[in-house]
Amino acid sequence: MSVLRHFAIAALTLTLSGPALPADACTSIRLKTTDGGVVYARTMEYGQNLGSNILIVPKGVDMVGTLPSGAVKGLRFKTKYGSVGMNAFGSTILSDGMNEKGLVVGALLFPGYAGYEPYSPARSGSTLAQFDLPGWLLAQCASVADVRREIAKVRVSQGPTTFQGVPIGELALHYTIHDATGASIVLEYVGGKLNIHDNPLGVLTNSPDFTWMLTYLSNTVNLSAVNVPALDLAGYVVRQTGQGSGMLGLPGDFTPPSRFVRMVALTQSALPATGPDAGVALAMTIIGNVDIPKGAVREKTATGLELDVTQWVALADVARGRYYYRTAADKNWRYVDLQQALAAAGSAIQTVAIGVPPAYPNTTATAKPYK
Repeated sequence: MSVLRHFAIAALTLTLSGPALPADACTSIRLKTTDGGVVYARTMEYGQNLGSNILIVPKGVDMVGTLPSGAVKGLRFKTKYGSVGMNAFGSTILSDGMNEKGLVVGALLFPGYAGYEPYSPARSGSTLAQFDLPGWLLAQCASVADVRREIAKVRVSQGPTTFQGVPIGELALHYTIHDATGASIVLEYVGGKLNIHDNPLGVLTNSPDFTWMLTYLSNTVNLSAVNVPALDLAGYVVRQTGQGSGMLGLPGDFTPPSRFVRMVALTQSALPATGPDAGVALAMTIIGNVDIPKGAVREKTATGLELDVTQWVALADVARGRYYYRTAADKNWRYVDLQQALAAAGSAIQTVAIGVPPAYPNTTATAKPYK
């Protein structure tokens, strides 16, 4: 497949939020370790198999953006930085990833709110489809400061809803972005305009918009990691049923606002980790709290019952340049070392299959006499 045509082929990923499917349950977090490390994690949910794999994109690769018509005649650029991330449907578009400078970009579904910049034929040479943006940011920017500056140079418009005669729906996305310093922002296109939000909490889910989510936190100001005392009601003492009473009422459902609150509560209350191994372990523990088992989220459609599921989870250890992942079928975490991968790739895009059988080591042979 021609690299110059990859963004048009990648339009197939528009089905990530096509109107026929209800899936919109992506969740992302960012943690900082006490020694200055940054760890990012996110989930990807969808009602059908996305066929995602790891992509390794070296620097120096020629890319072209997609126009609303589906024509591959948008912004032409060469990748300045190499990156690793996740694709969908066998395309070369990145829906999530980390580059060699430590910039992390995640595209999360944003249905009902996303509205991109109007397309202008006069500016076709600077136009990207909304699904092109993560790959472009990873290719061109080294930091959040770079993103703030460079984003003004491109026009992000709504991509095509049909590709080669196949209905693929409208893709509604917003974007979570973090860098090696821990700086964090959210990009949201609403009503044809770009909004850049500082994100001191490092958490993002889906709709409504980010400012609404921050306001929604006011409903949970009573939550605390500290257990509440027993309550004396005129001599009748109401005691806690066990540990965790400070978090009583923490939302446990899978709606975007509830997942947002849950991730804020856990990332803010967890004791800070020291070192990359501890930071990675903490992020893996926290992001597991929004893992959706198949069948827990269902929707009846005209074509039958759609079941949402966490297909894969990705994690970026920025300090060591490791991109971890696990799938619904295999809960063992694996990782790609970005620098090693880029050195081996040369100038060609590489891929790593994630749909492998589970590998759970049999430790029976390590048994020793008890002393």
